[in-house]
Amino acid sequence: MKIVRVFFIVALVFIVFWPGTETKSGDYEHKIIHYVALGDSIAKGYGLDDVDTESYVGRVARSLEQQYGAVRLINFGKNGLRSEQLLDILTNKNNEQYEKYREEIRRADLITLSIGSNDLLQYLSADMDFKEFEEHGDEIFTKACERFQENIPKIIDVIHDQAPQAQLFVNNIYNPCNDISFELSEHLDDMAEKYISKMNEGFVSEEIQSVFHSMNGGDGQERDEGYELVDVKQAFEQADEKLINMVISWKEIDPHPNREGHKRIADEIIPKLSLQKLP
Repeated sequence: MKIVRVFFIVALVFIVFWPGTETKSGDYEHKIIHYVALGDSIAKGYGLDDVDTESYVGRVARSLEQQYGAVRLINFGKNGLRSEQLLDILTNKNNEQYEKYREEIRRADLITLSIGSNDLLQYLSADMDFKEFEEHGDEIFTKACERFQENIPKIIDVIHDQAPQAQLFVNNIYNPCNDISFELSEHLDDMAEKYISKMNEGFVSEEIQSVFHSMNGGDGQERDEGYELVDVKQAFEQADEKLINMVISWKEIDPHPNREGHKRIADEIIPKLSLQKLP
């Protein structure tokens, strides 16, 4: 009798948890949504009091929970991460994070990406020599923009190759200098606008578009499969409230989104979520 009971329990567990099996209590089929957040300190939620509730990643995850009931969130957000570093993680088998990233990406139903800001910010500091920057800044930033425009299509190509079924949202770069209020703000704003606009060209380049094949949706509209550009720059520029936690202190610049900024990013993503609830 003991053997029979054990067999019965094993069989019951097998029936209940086997993928695609419906329980007799109803027609509900359980699906855990796998959400992978990639990117820099913005993805990580730098500077927020409660990352889980205030960050755009946390807000998107909660929205998924409300829709699907169960979400497995992996947040790979890392302070200071640049595009070449993320590309190395995704493509260099000798990188210690290579396997972990690729394994989680392969399982993902949803992927969000925030990258690029540090490609420029690495050259800035609060005590920078503006005279020297006027002489050499254009060359430095132009090269940074060109490198980013080379890196971002490769990053998206790897992500799409590993998770072609996943819905992918990619944030472009906003201009943090819009919130600065001191005597050099106009100079910084103009300089930042020039190079950030050039960086953002990388998100809509022919190289990126070639990664995806256009398809017709049920509504007859042509769209790029799986790829959604989140125009954070435009969303921030159109907002009336302060969205950037811009703080300038000795040798430190904090250009991160504040709580409202993260909410604004999430509001751009959540209405466009269209994950299929598969058994």
